[in-house]
Parts: sequence; structure tokens; C-alpha cells
Amino acid sequence: MAAQTFLIVRSDDFVILAVRWSGFEIRGQGPSALPLLEATDDRATLTVGFPPQAVLEQTTASGFNTAGLVHSDSRLTGSGELEFRVPAGTVIELSAAGILKALADRARLQPTSGIEMPWGLTVVPLARTPGAEVVAEHRDRPVVAGSGTVGLWSMLLRASDATPGDAGLTIRPTLVTEKSGILAGGLFQVPPLEAWRPSIVTSSQLFSLPRATRFELTALGGSLSAAAKWPADSWSHEMVLGRDQKVDVATQGTLWPFGFAAVFQDYTTRQFLPVNNPQALGCVAGLLRRRTLVITRPLLTGTRTPTFPFDEVEILGREFPLSGTAELQDPHMFIPGGAGNPVQFPVRCRSGSTDIEFVLPLIFFSGPNTAPSPAVLSGWQPHATARIPGTSIDMVGAGNRPGDVLEVHTLTFGARSDGTGGRPDVVKFDAVLPALRSLLPGTAHDQPRTLRYAPQLHAPAGPLRDAERAAAVPDVPFRFEAPSGVPVSFAENADRSGGLVAPQFKADGISRELGPVPTSALPGAPNFEAALNNAFSGATLFGFPLASLIDAALQPKPPSMLQKRVKDALVTEMRWERVRLKAHGAFRARATGPPPELDLVAGHALATSGIGTPGALEPVTTCALRNFALALPPPPLPHVLKLSFDSVTFTRTAGHAPAVAVDGLKVEFAGPLKLLQELQSQLEKLIGVRGPTSGVSTTDVTVGYEVGIPKAAAGVFVLQNVTGRVRVTVPFVEKPVTVALGFASREHPFALSIATFGGSGYADIEIAGENEPRVEISLEFGAMLAIDFVVAKAEVHALGGVRFQRHPDGHVELEAFIRIGGSVELLGLVTVAVELRVSLTYLDDPPRLFGRATVVIELDLTLYSETVTVDSGTFELIGGSAPARGLRGLTAAERDEAGFEMWQRYRKAFAS
Repeated sequence: MAAQTFLIVRSDDFVILAVRWSGFEIRGQGPSALPLLEATDDRATLTVGFPPQAVLEQTTASGFNTAGLVHSDSRLTGSGELEFRVPAGTVIELSAAGILKALADRARLQPTSGIEMPWGLTVVPLARTPGAEVVAEHRDRPVVAGSGTVGLWSMLLRASDATPGDAGLTIRPTLVTEKSGILAGGLFQVPPLEAWRPSIVTSSQLFSLPRATRFELTALGGSLSAAAKWPADSWSHEMVLGRDQKVDVATQGTLWPFGFAAVFQDYTTRQFLPVNNPQALGCVAGLLRRRTLVITRPLLTGTRTPTFPFDEVEILGREFPLSGTAELQDPHMFIPGGAGNPVQFPVRCRSGSTDIEFVLPLIFFSGPNTAPSPAVLSGWQPHATARIPGTSIDMVGAGNRPGDVLEVHTLTFGARSDGTGGRPDVVKFDAVLPALRSLLPGTAHDQPRTLRYAPQLHAPAGPLRDAERAAAVPDVPFRFEAPSGVPVSFAENADRSGGLVAPQFKADGISRELGPVPTSALPGAPNFEAALNNAFSGATLFGFPLASLIDAALQPKPPSMLQKRVKDALVTEMRWERVRLKAHGAFRARATGPPPELDLVAGHALATSGIGTPGALEPVTTCALRNFALALPPPPLPHVLKLSFDSVTFTRTAGHAPAVAVDGLKVEFAGPLKLLQELQSQLEKLIGVRGPTSGVSTTDVTVGYEVGIPKAAAGVFVLQNVTGRVRVTVPFVEKPVTVALGFASREHPFALSIATFGGSGYADIEIAGENEPRVEISLEFGAMLAIDFVVAKAEVHALGGVRFQRHPDGHVELEAFIRIGGSVELLGLVTVAVELRVSLTYLDDPPRLFGRATVVIELDLTLYSETVTVDSGTFELIGGSAPARGLRGLTAAERDEAGFEMWQRYRKAFAS
């Protein structure tokens, strides 16, 4: 037969209980004529049901300012039951007093019981001491005071070995529900223990049960005093008559990513809170909730790792209130303040003797979590970057290399495991490169660039000694995040890189020794020559492709561009010294002496008394190209002109215009130009004693020699009135260095004598790097002879010339002419003169050769005089689509019809 449940109600002291029993039999009636129950064996039980013992209420963070009433949301717990074991033979009168007396005298609480108290947790009271039992302590009849007041009935549960003030119990909580469904909003926050209940149950199961010093039940609600302290969490709870009085939940955890030890405390107390409205001033006994993050270890030392450049980290604060921030989904893992409006924690980091301060949201995690979950990390990631004023920080801290110190503007933090736990990590950072900002004008290098540590530095590693850490750092510890790298180009600012050389590359990393570098062109890289050509594409040296001139077999390092401290000042220095060069195109090594070399130093030096402030650091740039020659035409053709230099040096100092010096210039002509060898020797002699001329403009600097050469003889050739010119122009813009050599000019040609012939001419040659050289040479010569035999006079002449011009774009022009003629006069009566003029012009785009012939005949017979001119017009010898045309093939526009008719008339008249 199923057990029946009976309701016990006693209004005097407010007893409301539901009772059912098992293992009892009715044994007649007692003195009060009520049935008696007798326990038939030791398995007999009395189960007592209680009305709801707890009320869940919303909390608030402050008092109230409202014109209306203050209403909070609340929830009642479910009813609960306590099961008591009754010894065999126990007799119970079926009355409220009889049942209550039996429970207090001989009943023992069973561990199958459970009361929902506090809300959402069913707790089972257990004896704290092994072997002790849980008993009920209460009055079986109403308690009446002398004044006639009746006390409220209550059942106090305690251990059989309890002491005054301590019930000697533990409680075993089980989860009824995790969430109350009451949301924060308006004047109120969520109720106590929201989101904490699962961890209370879990910690109780894994570690220890909460201690209960008071466990009392009434029809109006229960009273509970319980507390627990676990490895990470703690919980204390005070309830009186079903209403929470104090709820304190805390968890010890870590602030990620730095690792500060902290405690998150969620503390609720019942207080009289003021209610200020226009009509009345009152108060309510509300639940005031405080959420606080307490830092228990604010200073961390020994934090430096290969990817975290700080020796110590400190959080500048000890307590951070979170009461007004977003509610937590999980108190063991959250972003304080929430991802939408996170709390900004003030942090100080020290690197060597440099301190930086910034604010940054952090992640709190505790309990079984060893790191934030991916979901929480994704919410925090947009806030992971700290912005700081530009500060020079040693981002490696091993060996004090000059490239390790960068001007950092932002730091993006994370954490990684080193085998012993999480350690802070710099995921990436933004830095301005002071060397590039100083060396190159404009704003391009004022902007911070994003860098990451080299992948090998992220390998898990334990603590390293200084020597081990220095050895573990690669030569290029930083890589630019942008795949294209950072463009470094001196093409339009060659004066800042020494004029003669214009480095141009894309830096994809920062070397500890060299600064910004193209890592593919570092020594030891595979296929070094191809990498060199790719890395320095567009860079020039003396106008030639830089990569083509560098001797790749020696695997030189790229130029270094670093900031250094000199006399307590930070200065920028660019160095590229003793770079061995090889032949390429017109650039050649000298016939004797060491191989060509490049030296570049752009830095600072102490000012002298004549320049700047004595003792102060002044910028100095020096670039020297040594032991090289320029040969035309480029190999494999035999050269006809060679200019050799001991050195060409570009210098730029404070307070002075840039200057170029040319030392040891030698000019050598060969082949068809041996005619000018004497000019060569005369020019070299004069250059040795004449000082150079120089000029500086906004776009270039020029150094040159212009000297008058006395009469020079070379075999049958004699040249007079020759002006020799040598000029080197170093541009500051994106143009090649040019070297020009000239003798006389088109406007002022020299005088030329060849045996009995006389004439004039000039030569002008210009070499500009890889561009086609410009060559222009012109020579004109001729002779005239006259005889007089009294009765007859005669004159003959022959004149000729040629002008060759090769433009920088490779376009070639050739012009040549010849004039042959003569005249005869007989007795002053008959004069006959004949003149033949032939000119040729060659153009090579496309190749074409044009010619023109003109014959002029003059006849004077005293009484008859006539002049006939026959012009062929322009005819094409090479390159035309039609065959060459003679006189008969000329068009009317191309021939002199009138002159031809006169010639015909002359022939007829002379023949008759």
C-alpha cells in the first residue's frame, strides 16, 4: 500500500508540515484517544515536507532615485523534504506534538534528504565528524512568553556532537537550476549566486563540502550559515528566514596575458538603502551587490623571454570595482567590463632602464581553466593592442646589438606556454624606423610599421641564461607583417646616400647588425646572385644597375642603417664599406691596381671650429668609388675610348654645398679615334695643374675641367684652338651619374689641318650609366688650287666633311658631303664654271640613307651668258620600298624643269 501524506497545521506557532511514514503499524489509541504508530523495525522512516525555504531577490548597486515605487523581481524555491530514520519499537501519537516529539527525541536524519536552500541548490545536511549523526532540535509544543507572545516554531538541524554556536554540519549541494531567468535592467542587477551555482557543486564534489554552522527551518523560510574554501573558489552564505543577508563568492585567478594573481569577489549584503523620490524619503532593505577585482600579486619580475622584451610588469592598482559593468556569463572566465566596454587596467612595463605605461583590457580566468577559451579570446583580441608614445625599446635584450632598439608605438599582447605555464608574449608591434626617417625625407617613414618576431623565437623554451638567450636570437629577429615589406629608395634623394650610389630595395626584416634589410640578399642565402638582382632591382651605382656591379661571389652584406648613441646623442648612421665591384657593360676595372670598390658612410662627426658649433655632432656623408674605368663601346666590341679614375668622391657636410672630387682621371683613345691621342695627353697634363670647376643646383652637383689645349700634332693631322672638357654630374633625382668628354663644340670648332687640306671639327661624348652613350663627332676638310697663265686662268677645289651623332636613346645620324668644282677663263672672253655637290644623310630608325646631288654649270660667251642648275632632288639609297631613281624617274616637284630646259638650249647653241 502506497504511503499517504498528511498535512500538519498548527496555527499557534505556525507549524505547516507534510508528513508521511513507512514501516509503522497502528497499535491502538493513546491517552488522548488518538491512534498510536509503532515502528516495526529499524527501517521505519518519517518524511517531513517543508514549504519553500528561500526567496531569490534581485540585487542593486546603489540606492534609488525614482519618482515611483521600487519593485524588484523575485523567485521562491521549491518545497523540500527531510527523511528521518526511527528506531524499531518507537511509538508515536498521531498528532502534531506526537510527531514533532518523536522527531526530536529519537529520529536521525538520512542522507537522502534535501532542502532547496539557497535558491537553485538542493543541500543535504551531513554530520561533519565521521560517526556522528544529524538530529533535529525543536519544541513539540508552542512556546509562549510571559507576555503571551507565541514563538515561531523552527526545526534546528545539528550534528550529534555539535557545540554551542556551531551545528557541526556539512552540506552537500546539488544543482537544481543554473540560471534564475531574472535579468539585469533598470534599477536592479541579477540575484546572488547567478552563474556561481555550477562551480559550487563541482568544487564540493572535487574538494570538500561546505561547512554549515546553522541550519534551521521554519514555515516562513530557512536560516543558513555556510562557508567553503576551495583551491580556487570560496563561498559563504548567510540566510535568515529565507532571505539572503550576506552572500560572498570569490575565485582566485590570473589576469591574462601578463599573469597577475587576482581575486574576483562577488559580495552581496542586505542593507537599508535610501529611496529618494519627490514625495517622500524612505528606505528599503535591499540587497546591495559589490563586484571587485583585487590584485594579490601586482608586480611580476623575471618576465623577459625572446618574444617579451620586458624585465618586469606591474599593474598600477590594487582594487578595481566592477559593479557597474556588464554581467558575467562565467565568473571563472570573463573580460572585466565585457567585450563591448572593457575595463582599462593601467600597466607599467620595464625594459632595462626604460619604463612605459599604458592601459589595456585584461582577461580574468580561474578554476580548472589554464587559459582563456577561444570565444573569450576572440572578444578580447580587438582590445589587445596598447598604444604608447614613441619609445626606444630593446626588443630583444640579448647582446645589446644596435638593431635591437626600435622606436615602438604600439604593442599587441598575447601569451604562450613555455612548459611551466603561460607567459606574456608580444604578438606584434608597430615601430617607426628612426634610421629611415632620418635618411629619407617625406612622411612615408614617419608612419609606424607592423613587425612580428621571427618564427624560431616562438618555440617553447624554459628560462635562459643571458649567454644562451643571446645565442638563440637569429640575426634577423623581426619581420615586417606586410608581405611587400617596406620600400627603401634613395633614387630621388641620392644626395642622402652619397650621390654616387642610390640603394633601392624592399626591407622585409630588421637585422640586429644592419637594420632594415632584404633578408633574401643576406650572406648565406641560396642562389645569392639571383637574390641580389631581385632585392636591388632599380638601385644604381654610378648610373649602372647596382646588383650587376656587386661581386656576388664574395656575398657582401647589404648597407647598414642604424641609430647609435654618440656622446649622449642618438644619431643615424648608414655604412656600406669595402664593397667589391665587378665589370658590367661600360663599367670596367682599371688595367692595373686593385679591383673597384665602393665606400659609403653617412653619419655624424664632431664639428670643427670652421663648421657649425665646435664639439657638436654634425652630419657628414662621404661616398667614394675607387679604381674603375668606363669603356666605349661596351664589351665585347673593342673599345675606342676609356676613362680611368683613381676615385670619384661625393662629400656632403653641414654648412657646405655637396661636392664631388675626381682624382687620377686618365683618358685613352684607341682604334679610329687615335687621331685624338695627342689631345688626350695634352688634356691630362693640363688637368693635373688646373683646378676643377664645380656647381650645385637643386637637382645635381657637377665637377669638371675645361682647359685650352695648345696646337697638337698627330702625324699628318694638326689641331689648333682646341678646348678640352671633362665633366662628372651627380644627380640628386632619379637619373644616372653622367660623365662627359669633349673637344671643342659645334658652336666653337677646332681648326684641323691634314697635309695640304684644312678644316674644322669637334668631338662630344657623354656616358650615363646603362643608357646608350651619346657620341657626336664632326670633321670638315678641303683644298683649293688656282693657276694663272696670262691668257688663261683656272681654279679647282675639293671640300668634304662628315658628322656622326649617336643619341642616348641609341638613335644614330650620319651626315656627309663633298663639293668638287672648277672654272676656266680664256682671254677674258669665255668663262666656264662647273660645281658638283653631293650630300648623304643616314638615319637608323628605321635604317635609311638619303642622298642629293646638284650640278651647277655657268657659261659666259661675252654676248651670251647662261647658268644651268640640275638638282636630283632627294633620292633614297637604303631603306626605301622602291629602287633608286635616276634623273628620269624624278617627279616634277623634285627636278628643276626650267634649269633643264636651259641646259638643253645651251647644248643646241654650243653644238651649232
